[in-house]
Amino acid sequence: MACDHSGPHSGVSKYLRDSTELRLTLVCDRCGAEQSEYGRLDYHPHARRFSAELAELTARELGLDERQVARVRFATLICDVGRDKIPPEILHKRGPLTPEEWVEMRRQPTLGAAMLSDAMFDDVREWILTRRERPDGRGYPLGLSGEEIPLEARILAVVDAYVAMISNRPYRPAKDHAYALRELLENAGGQFDVAVVQAFARARRGDEHELELATA
Repeated sequence: MACDHSGPHSGVSKYLRDSTELRLTLVCDRCGAEQSEYGRLDYHPHARRFSAELAELTARELGLDERQVARVRFATLICDVGRDKIPPEILHKRGPLTPEEWVEMRRQPTLGAAMLSDAMFDDVREWILTRRERPDGRGYPLGLSGEEIPLEARILAVVDAYVAMISNRPYRPAKDHAYALRELLENAGGQFDVAVVQAFARARRGDEHELELATA
């Protein structure tokens, strides 16, 4: 009997190499047939794929179930949505940003969340909106703290910070792994979630002994 596609559906992403876009489609879980396309996003595959792998490893280390691991990976792939709405002269500025430019930069989570209006993105939209929040309450845009911030958003925050540090930026060269990991550990409890940083460190170090985290 042919599938009537009346059951649950999932969001699926596919990279279009020729156009350097991530194509987002709705697929029937029962038969795998594509039902509709609900967006295309500019996509830089190498950097984001690496980020997605780190997020997946960290989510597994934290004990998230397979569905949540998959959603975290998906969120990591698309979490830069809204970035192209920031003026390029601010986004790629080599020197320090002015207070006015920081206001513009801090719009990215809100812009990205607003672009993901479909109900299929309800969970991911919240994570993207809150991935710049901090456990100490000094983040943005909502000023959330501690467990008010979704765990998945806390994972995105750690992965984003690590990848940013080991990547070249207009204003500085890339840092090495040891430097980036040390920065995460030193800022756990303030800028980053302690448990997420510990899980990230374990995932990155494989079978090596777990790093001790100062919680003072």
